[in-house]
Amino acid sequence: MDDQTSGPAARGSGAQGSRRSHRSRRHAGAADRGFMTRRRVVAISASSLSVLAIAGAVGLWTAYNNLNSNIKTVDIHTESGIGGVAPGSGGSGEAQSSSGDHKAMNVLLIGSDSRDGNNGQYGDKNSGARSDTTMLLHVAADRKSATVASIPRDTMVQVPSCTMPNGSASTAQLAMFNSAYSTGGAACTVKTVETISDLTIDHVLVVDFTGFKNIVDAMGGVPVTLDKAVNDPDSHLNLPAGTTVVNGEQALAFVRARHNLGDGSDIGRMSRQQQFLNAALDTLNTNGILDDPKKLYKVLDAATKALTTDPGLGSLNALADFATDLKQVPRQDITYLTVPWQWYQPDPNRVQLAPKAQELFDAMRLDSAVPADVLALSAKQGEQTTP
Repeated sequence: MDDQTSGPAARGSGAQGSRRSHRSRRHAGAADRGFMTRRRVVAISASSLSVLAIAGAVGLWTAYNNLNSNIKTVDIHTESGIGGVAPGSGGSGEAQSSSGDHKAMNVLLIGSDSRDGNNGQYGDKNSGARSDTTMLLHVAADRKSATVASIPRDTMVQVPSCTMPNGSASTAQLAMFNSAYSTGGAACTVKTVETISDLTIDHVLVVDFTGFKNIVDAMGGVPVTLDKAVNDPDSHLNLPAGTTVVNGEQALAFVRARHNLGDGSDIGRMSRQQQFLNAALDTLNTNGILDDPKKLYKVLDAATKALTTDPGLGSLNALADFATDLKQVPRQDITYLTVPWQWYQPDPNRVQLAPKAQELFDAMRLDSAVPADVLALSAKQGEQTTP
C-alpha cells in the first residue's frame, strides 16, 4: 500500500520537479544568452566608437595636412639688411614694446597683380607682377589696438638694390613703389618698406587675384554698400545702390576698379579696399563661419591655397596664432588710414611721402597711438585726389 500510495505521488512530484528544473535551466540559458548578447552589443558599440574615433582623428589629421601643405612661403629677410635689422627687433630705432608674452607686430599685406596661371584673365596682359595693393598692419603689443596704413602704389620712393628672380642684383633707383614687387617679389617690397619707414617687417601675406576671389566665394560673399548704383564696363561691375552681398568676381572688381566708381583715383580706391577688408572681418565674425567646421574648412582651404607667407607664418599653427592675435583686437580700435603723401612735382600723376609719414612710422615703431594730426591729414587727403 505504501508503494501504491506513494508511488504515483512520488512520480508526480518528480515529474513536476523535473519540468521546473528544465524550465529553470532554460531560463538560465536564456539569461546567459541575453547577457552574452548585451556584452557583444556593448563590445561592438565600443569597437564602433573606437573606429569612429580613429576615423575622426585620421580625418582631422588628413584635413590638417591638406591645409598645411597648401601654404607657400617666401624668405623675406634674405633681402633685409638696412643696418643689419633682425626680424622682430623693432627697426634700427628703439625696440618695439612688449606686453606679457606678446610683442608689437608689423605685417605687410600685399595684393599682387600677377597674370600667371588663372590670373591671366584679369587686367592687361603685361608680363611680370606688381603689388596692386599694399597695406602695412601694425598690431599693438597688448593686442588692444591695430593700425592699417595703405601705401599708394604710385608713390615715388627709393627702391633699394634687390635680388632679382635670375639671382642678379638690381640697381637702386627712384621708382614707383609697386615696381619693387616686379623687381624682387615680396622680399624686395619688404626691403623697400623697411628702407622708407625704418621699421622691421615681421611677416608678409601675399594674395593674387584668383586667390582673393576664391576666398570671398568660400565665405559666401561679403556685403558692400554703395551710395549710388555703379555700372563700370571696364571692370564689368554692375551693382545697385545700397547694400549688396558680392561674390568673388564682383569683390575683385570692387576693390580694383578706378574708373566709373568713386572719384577714379588710386587714393579713393585704397579707401574702398580698407572698407572691404573691414566688411570681410565682420563677415567672418558674424555669419557663423568660425562656428561651423564645414564652412571654416572651406574658407581655410581657399585661404591657405591663396596665400604666400614668410616662413614665420608658414604653417597652419602659426596662422592660427596670428588669427587669434587679431581676434583679440576690438574692431572699433582698428584705425584705417593712408600713409601721408603729397603731390610729386615732376609728374602730377605720381605722389611722394609727406613729412607726416615719418610721424606715422615712428608711432608704429614706438607702439604708440597714431598722432591726431596724422589722422586728420589722412582724412583730408582722402578727399583731395587731384593736384
